[in-house]
Amino acid sequence: MDFTFAQEQEDLRDAVRSFLRKRAGEAARRELLHTGYAFDREIWRSMARDLGLQTLAVPEERGGSGASFLESMIVFEETGRELFSGPFFSTVLATWVLEASASDAANTALQQVADGDLVLTAAIADESATRAVATPGGHRLTGAKARVTDLPVADAFVVWAQTAEGPSWFLVPAGADGVETTAEESLDLARPIGTLRLTDTPATLVVGPGQAVAVRESVDTRACVALAAELVGTAQAALDQSVEWSKSRHQFGRPIGSFQALKHLCADALVEVEAARVLTHYAGWAIADGQADAPVLASMAKQAAADAAAQAAGNNIQIHGGIGATWEHEAHLWLRRAKASGALFGTPRQHRARISDLLPV
Repeated sequence: MDFTFAQEQEDLRDAVRSFLRKRAGEAARRELLHTGYAFDREIWRSMARDLGLQTLAVPEERGGSGASFLESMIVFEETGRELFSGPFFSTVLATWVLEASASDAANTALQQVADGDLVLTAAIADESATRAVATPGGHRLTGAKARVTDLPVADAFVVWAQTAEGPSWFLVPAGADGVETTAEESLDLARPIGTLRLTDTPATLVVGPGQAVAVRESVDTRACVALAAELVGTAQAALDQSVEWSKSRHQFGRPIGSFQALKHLCADALVEVEAARVLTHYAGWAIADGQADAPVLASMAKQAAADAAAQAAGNNIQIHGGIGATWEHEAHLWLRRAKASGALFGTPRQHRARISDLLPV
């Protein structure tokens, strides 16, 4: 097995990193600290039209780029590194559901995402049971969904709901009758969350009961690896910041990085980050190659990346001393992302339990 990326994939990484640093990097993070979350639609359209990022793994005949999951994973790692304040994870998550549908509604939505004209998010976790009732004019949904990422900026929702025949996926426009959104306080300032309430809301069926469960399992696996890639990027950014500060900050006439205690903090974080990176890349390859053990590898990658990001971001705050704990310095942003994304789609403890269940004894 070759663990190195092809030159085209490295070129993609370089292009995404350069784009994000120029359009959504340190300056955007500083704006986030002072003015709060603000989604830039022009950057979003440029990501779609100039780089084709939102539908990388969607087939070309459906408006995508026809790449593998590995290319998407590379982009997730870079958005995590820059702490990108945009609905990239949420939208791609929803497109994984839509690409399993051959409906006209799914095709239209995928094309709009590819053009940068549509922001999606997936509403999966129930706050109260979400049920769909078939009517002569289509389906109507009633229920509430919790912890919906990027809810305030989404143009439409891909909703998991129960029908009389079994669970299914539905597409719901944000402006539909009976839609109520409530923004919740988010630990991660760069990724808002909220509660979606639906009351007799008209919805379009995109994936029916016969296929919905398999699609959800596939989406869960890919979501874990996507978040793991983001967390690896976040962990690397926090570690880089620690090392740079350790070299430039002087105390007692020498760089603080020359002290043994700080060397240990950086070295420990480096070991965790590299282990998480290898696991994540391996899990991404397993998904792209259709390997049967992809679900267990996804859990291994998710828990390792969550732990690595929390350690690297926590160590970064310690190494920065008092300024690492102030609102004005961005060090806390990395820790917020590490903790919040570490809990999405299962905490490290939940994934360790899942690994023990999935692995053969």
